Amino acid sequence: MCIRDEEGCYVLSKTLWLTLLCSVEVGEALGLYHAMKWINELQLANVDFELDEKKVTDYYARNRGDIAEFGIIMDDCMHLCQNSLTNSSVEFIRRQTNEVAHTLARVTTYRVSFRSYIEIPHCITDLISYEML
Repeated sequence: MCIRDEEGCYVLSKTLWLTLLCSVEVGEALGLYHAMKWINELQLANVDFELDEKKVTDYYARNRGDIAEFGIIMDDCMHLCQNSLTNSSVEFIRRQTNEVAHTLARVTTYRVSFRSYIEIPHCITDLISYEML
């Protein structure tokens, strides 16, 4: 998870390492839920959550009423956002434009605990710099 300000500048990131086997959709929904909880704990508002998993963003936009694990997690995300993260949104972005998130995700496979970064992690320094050009 990576937080950027309104100009796209890096603010803070956090890695979340989960050891579980689940579908991509459930994993992405869990990631969104934990990102929302983190943003809520930081007391931030007006946040755009960007995901490259279309099923998650479509469910969030249309609230399909799925009663399986994925739907329950997504309903929790929607409830959290409606009650605590007003003026926030969940948006789809193409995977190719999400290189920072994918690089952080690859690095987290080598970490065994939660970790917050106040400075830009070395693994994404060049990517952040390039995006700011």
